[in-house]
Parts: sequence; C-alpha cells; structure tokens
Amino acid sequence: MIAQTAGRFSSMIFILVFFLAAGPVFSQQAALRSAASPDKHVIVVSMDGMRPDVLLRAKVPNIRDLALHGAFTFWAESTDLAITLPTHVSMFTGVTPTRHKVLWNDDRDVDPSMLAVPTLFELAKKAGYSSAMVIGKHKLGIMAKPGTVDWLNAPAKKSKPDAVTVATAAAQILRQHRPGVLFVHFPDPDAVGHSTGWGTAEQVAVADRADQGVGILVAALGEARLSEKTLLIVTADHGGSGKSHGAKVPFSHYVPWIAVGPGVRENYDLTLEPKLAVHVEDVFATALNFLGVTIPADVDGKLIGAIFDKSEKAEPARKKESFMPLQSPAVDLACVQ
Repeated sequence: MIAQTAGRFSSMIFILVFFLAAGPVFSQQAALRSAASPDKHVIVVSMDGMRPDVLLRAKVPNIRDLALHGAFTFWAESTDLAITLPTHVSMFTGVTPTRHKVLWNDDRDVDPSMLAVPTLFELAKKAGYSSAMVIGKHKLGIMAKPGTVDWLNAPAKKSKPDAVTVATAAAQILRQHRPGVLFVHFPDPDAVGHSTGWGTAEQVAVADRADQGVGILVAALGEARLSEKTLLIVTADHGGSGKSHGAKVPFSHYVPWIAVGPGVRENYDLTLEPKLAVHVEDVFATALNFLGVTIPADVDGKLIGAIFDKSEKAEPARKKESFMPLQSPAVDLACVQ
C-alpha cells in the first residue's frame, strides 16, 4: 500500500497562469474552491516518453515498490498517434484524439475553453473536488479549462524542467492544499529520448531521475496523511525508438501503467486478466470511479475494475480499428515531443 511505501521514503530530501523554478511564466490559484471537498484523492503521474523496457532496465526502487504494493501492466497502450499532447488529452478526457480533436503537438497559443469534451478536472470540480496540475511542458495547459483547475504550475514555452523540479513543486501543492485530483508530468524521459535516443544509457539514467520524483510525491503523501485515501497511477503517454515516436514509429505504442491505493490488489499483474487491455484513455474512467463521480457513457476509455480486490471480472478490451494504422488522422507533427 502507499502508506507502506511512504514510510520508506520519509527521510528523503526532495518531487493558465503557472510557476516553476526552471522558467516561470504562469501562476494561478482559483478564487473559488469547494468548501467541503470529498475526502478522496487521485494522483496521476505521467513520465513522458517512458518506454516500459527502459523503465525496467533502471533501478527505480520507488516505482518497483509501488508495483509490489499495487496492480500493474507493462503492456498498456498509447493512442494510435502516440505523441504527447493528443495522448495526454485522451488520458484526461477518456476519448481518442479523433474525438477530442487535439491533433497538434506544439506550443501554439490555444484557448483551453475550445476543448469540447469534459476533462477529469472539470468533472471532479463539479463533484466538489479541488484540482491541480504541475506540468513539465507548457502545451499541456490546454487541459486547464477556465474554472476547472485550482492550482496550475508549468514552465515557459520550450523549457523542460526535470522530474525532481516538477515533483518538488507538486509535493508543495500536495502538502499545502491536498487537491482531490493532481496531475504531475515529468518531461525529461522524452527530452532525452529525442536528444540521445530511446533505450540509451542516458535515458535509463533519466528513468532513475523520474523515480526520484515519484519518491518525493510518495513521501509528501505520507507527510500529508493522504496515503490511505489516495489512488496513485503512474504511467506514460508513449514510448519511442531511435530518436522519435509516433503512429508509425516502432515501440511507441506501449507504456507502463501502475495503480496503488486503498482497495487495490497488491503485486498483481493485470495481464493475468485474459480479456483485459489497458489503454491510456482508461485513466479517466478509473480515476472518476475511485472518486465516486459518474463516468460519462460515451467515452472510449473504461474503468479498470480488475485493479481492485473485489473485482469479479475483467473489463472487456476496447475495440480499436488498428494498432498501428496505415492512415492516421491528420495531425500536425511540427513539434513531435
């Protein structure tokens, strides 16, 4: 359980308008918050570009301990596009890129209100939860629709802080504000993949840096006494090969997916469920279910009920037209990061 993990790291020194030390441009705290937020919490950590085998080559003691005390698969699937912005929007809306229509992947200025589908932050907010985003890439701020995120923290355009910097900022928000939903994004595995290549020694080393960030967050959960009330999901948006990733790039399409928290099975490999396929879109429904918020009926993602001790059957795999389509949706690849 998270409580056990938190105890092991309590001695560690540590993980739109936004602020990060690496180059702050925005900082915002919503004026209005729910006076009586339900006492449940969800944290989603995305390690941008973290291919599962690269993660497993690293030491990553914190992440390995989470898997030991949680349910996991190293065969979860990215979106068909397998690029950062569209895939993260799918992660937090539960629908595919062709439905949410965020098909570009750069830092263009876009009004978050243009996102037509509801986000996890939006639905949680309506249910009385507070929310926060601490992101390592400016462009992910498109998910912060006006009035749906209480604390937003991100770097300037083109700046990519490391996982420890991001995690430290997130831990401060966690201890001070105890948000109901917290999204934490580590950009450096992707940045190193593009600079030196996926699977290089440098990228394995940055996986350990991401692990330090996870340890900072777990320690902060313990300090805030939220370990027994929090579902923590650690995952990624895509993998990669060579120095790139995308719909037609080999090894882009699988990501790690680890869930730990109250009621979650311990040391349980989700591939033991023969009819279960985990997708990044499933984060949305699984988080809403834990919070007790109704899952919209028309989403593509699903509740991964198999993570819980009392789950009686696996959720059926969502049908996909093609794992690596010959023709992907028209997507702007001006900045494939």
